[in-house]
Amino acid sequence: MRLVIGPRPDPQALVGEIIQSLEGAAGFLGNARIAVEIADDTISPELTAAVSEALRRFPGLGLASIGPKPHAQPSRGDEPKVVRRTVRSGQEVTHQGDLVVLGDVHVGGRLVATGDVIVVGALRGFAWAGAEGNESAIIYAQELSPTQVRIASAIAQGAPSAPGGAEYAHLEDGNIVVEPWVAKGGRRTPARQRP
Repeated sequence: MRLVIGPRPDPQALVGEIIQSLEGAAGFLGNARIAVEIADDTISPELTAAVSEALRRFPGLGLASIGPKPHAQPSRGDEPKVVRRTVRSGQEVTHQGDLVVLGDVHVGGRLVATGDVIVVGALRGFAWAGAEGNESAIIYAQELSPTQVRIASAIAQGAPSAPGGAEYAHLEDGNIVVEPWVAKGGRRTPARQRP
């Protein structure tokens, strides 16, 4: 069973609220384990102690876990992050959500996002889209020549892109496939698969 708690709860008031919520349900819950989700990332020792104290009043119930409430789409996360510069060797940009770079990514530069990775320039470094398992994420670049790309758990070593056009990498049957990015109504050329 899940018990969802609002943001920044008062630990003392929380004990009473949990007891009130569970009193009517304890009879049919039996020996259920309760997963407590907090609406923000603020989980203090006082909050954990308050939840444990409230659940001790119901001997058959146990605490399965306590943590932040998961997002509906954890792989998308926040609003897109836009980086208006070149990402040089040794620099890393990470983001919970889509990541857009308005510039090049040099060899040794790293991009990691839980959503899509879009490079309006040349991608010559490392890029990981869907870092929390989003298999529908893509990696787009105007020049796609990475050292390595990852989408969710799939990994592919880089290869030079076809001259003269933007490309995107996506997952197809668990493999990373690279295709030309074509405007709506344009002709698609066959996909090429990265080893």
